Amino acid sequence: MKRVRALSVGLFTFVFLIGGNCSRTRVESINAMNEGVVLAAQKQYVEAASKLERASQIDPTNDQAFWNLAIVHMEMNKFERAKDDLQRAIDVNPDIAGYHEKLGTVLMELEDWDGAQGAFARAIELDEQLFKAHYKLGQVHERMDSPQDALREYTAAVTSGPRFIEAYRALGRLYADLGYLDESIQVLQSGLQVVVSGTEDEAHLHHLLGTVYQQQQNYDAAVQEFRSALGLMPSLREALFALGWTYSLQDNREEARRYLQRYVDSAGGDAPAHYLKAARDRLVDLGGP
Repeated sequence: MKRVRALSVGLFTFVFLIGGNCSRTRVESINAMNEGVVLAAQKQYVEAASKLERASQIDPTNDQAFWNLAIVHMEMNKFERAKDDLQRAIDVNPDIAGYHEKLGTVLMELEDWDGAQGAFARAIELDEQLFKAHYKLGQVHERMDSPQDALREYTAAVTSGPRFIEAYRALGRLYADLGYLDESIQVLQSGLQVVVSGTEDEAHLHHLLGTVYQQQQNYDAAVQEFRSALGLMPSLREALFALGWTYSLQDNREEARRYLQRYVDSAGGDAPAHYLKAARDRLVDLGGP
């Protein structure tokens, strides 16, 4: 008979049979599962789900079949089904941190915040370095109005995943929202030290840092950050608005009009109405050249 070796293909798990001791039932289940993974990689999700369901029926102890089926159901936005798949994977193999983390992600989609909190906590208990679980648990704590707990988890996400830029942004933003502006600046500057240069991630960090400087009324520093953001992402509407607004606070009327007008001109139907109104009202206040 055969033993197995797993290989990740994106979020999916493909299993090789390489000889050893493996039952005929497990072999049949793995073969069906691998066929499902191939179909899923081709985005043929309905067909993939059928193959993976068959694999789980052939061998209900094949936890990887349930995992792959959950990922397919997530791609299909069938989150209740994905929840059930992941719970069955956990029932078979309860000590895989990734199963609990993914369950927490699904429960967030279902807005089951208590359930998500428990799933992420269990994932972290199994693997303290699972930085995305810390990050998502921080999001759950924010949703449950527990900002101090969120700060703790975002900090843990940065510590365990020092190049995970989303955690720097979340931590810096939350510090600023809570009025800890110096701490926010420190976090965002740390993020800029590790972010890949020239990326949208870098642009968003510059923009967020600029908003914190603006809160401190350090307008020169804010302008510098907003301009850095726009140098990387000229279409970043939030930075256009923020730069124009900051120039208006400095009474630099020409530059304020220029950037606020660019914001108004580029604002699409998804632009926040209150920002668009504020920009137009400020343009009226600034008057003509």
